[in-house]
Order: sequence, then C-alpha cells, then structure tokens
Amino acid sequence: MMLRVALLALFALPVQAAELPAQLDWSQRVEIATPVSGVVETVNVQPGQQVQKGSVLLSLNQTVFKANLMEARADVDRLGQEAADAQRELDRANELYARTVSSTTELDAAKLRHARAAGLLAGAEARVEKARRLLDESEPRAPYDALVLDRVAEPGMAVAGQCQPPVLLVLARADEILARASINAGQAVGIKPGDKAGVSIGGKSVAGRVAAVRARADGRYQLDVAIPRGHGLVAGMSAAIRLP
Repeated sequence: MMLRVALLALFALPVQAAELPAQLDWSQRVEIATPVSGVVETVNVQPGQQVQKGSVLLSLNQTVFKANLMEARADVDRLGQEAADAQRELDRANELYARTVSSTTELDAAKLRHARAAGLLAGAEARVEKARRLLDESEPRAPYDALVLDRVAEPGMAVAGQCQPPVLLVLARADEILARASINAGQAVGIKPGDKAGVSIGGKSVAGRVAAVRARADGRYQLDVAIPRGHGLVAGMSAAIRLP
C-alpha cells in the first residue's frame, strides 16, 4: 500500500522539460549574387557591418544598363507618336465610313495600322521595364536588416551573370539568431513552428520561438529556435534549448 502511494506521489510531480544541447547559427544566411553581367564598380559594405533593408550593397558599372534604358525610352516616345497618329487616322476612317464616303477596305487598313502601332508600342514599353529591371539588378540591395558575414566582391571584378553567378557577399539577419539542436523523432513529435521555447546562453535565459523542425537524411531532426540577436551573440556559441 505504501509503495502504491509512493508511486502515485512520484507520478504527481511536475515533469521537468529536458535541456537540449544546441549551438548558435546565423538566421536566414543568404549568398548575394546578381543575374546580370558586368564589372564591379563599388562595394559599399565590409564583413561585420550591419546594413538596413534596401541599402545598396554594391554596384556594377551602369553605363550599358543606363544606355539600354535610354534607348528603350526613346523607342517608346517614337512609337507613342506613331500610335497616336494611327489612332487619329482610325478615327477619321470611322467617321468617313459612317458617312459612306470611304470603303470597308480603307477602314480595315486603318484598323490594321492602328493595331500594328499599338503592338509595337506595347513591345517598346516592355523593353523599358526590362531595361529598368536590369539596371536595378546591377545594384544588389539588402533583403532585410542584415549583418554582412563575408565579402568576395572587389572593384574591377568581372561578373558573368548568364552562367553560374559568383557569390559576391554573404548576409544574415542582424536582429535574429538561431539556436540549433539535433533531436530524435520522439522529441520532434508535437513540436511545430511558432511554439515558444527558452534558450540558455552563458547562464542567461532568452525567450524564443520554434522557427523550423527539419527532417534529416539520417532519421534525426534539426530543431531551430529563433531568438533576438543580443549584443555579443555570434554563430558557434554553445547554448541549450528548453521546450515548455
């Protein structure tokens, strides 16, 4: 009887969450390249520097990109005038046809010229958008508030975007870092992104959230817990994850 009471008391004790050994790693680590070809003209960042979202990281020489945009805009201006002239001719042909002064053949010819002019203008406008996009892509920008981890690009470096674009810079989130642990299938059950989790680093506890639970080829799982990147936190530091 006393043994039974002791067992019941044991099972009534609160279950303590296990600490999972972990290591800090960068959040949203991304390699920056550019899909356009050119020569690096300026590099605006250094490893260890923090940059704001939208900041220009580097610039290729933009002479050709700007010239292509100017040429496309000139085509839009010229074809826009031709389209306006074709519209006036079509209006006049419609009026004459309504008054039975002109034939169906003349009206059809005016419609054909108008359609051709409108199509050429639309193609020129598309070339303007393409040239503007290529100009934008010649200046890669930070996708978020970022920490620069590495810099490969230097002024004078040739970039061949059509082949295998070379890595120019490596970034990670400046405001967030991950505590990463390896867990087994049983531990992974019930854990989902967004769940609360605590992370201990150097004796200090930080509140975090589960960012991902990734299945690995060896049958284990990788648990990522995102925490605010406080002063002095860098990838490689030891940590411990405590789940509720």
